[in-house]
Amino acid sequence: MIVTALLANGTACVASGKSECVLLIDRILGANETQWESTLSIGDVEYRKDRDGGPFPNHQLRISVDSAAGFAAINYLDNDDLKMPVANSYNPKRPPPDLSLIFNGTTGALFPRSAAILISDARRALIEWIETRQRPKCIEWMPYDGY
Repeated sequence: MIVTALLANGTACVASGKSECVLLIDRILGANETQWESTLSIGDVEYRKDRDGGPFPNHQLRISVDSAAGFAAINYLDNDDLKMPVANSYNPKRPPPDLSLIFNGTTGALFPRSAAILISDARRALIEWIETRQRPKCIEWMPYDGY
């Protein structure tokens, strides 16, 4: 397995094998980069190896982390999932955490507050994702409603 990532701090990273991928996950979750999101793709090849493009992933995971607050939000895109091709993590607890997690640093769009989940839950979801290459089942999801 190979995970290609663009981290919230602008660094591009590639991790191969489960142990390297878990280290990358822990790096993302431990960084307190609240102004940008990180995006990750998984496959058998490194994605977007050059400026001219491809290969391109068929699914992507976007994560925003506020490690000081202990929360993260995840957006999952899978072009092969006909039921829920785009989804956000979902925290059913009310009231939702009172914090803003960035969905897109370029536009300033935010995740809905209901997408904020504990970092420990986000870690479990990311590890499940690298193991299955599918939307994790260990957390709840809500269909993406557009921003």
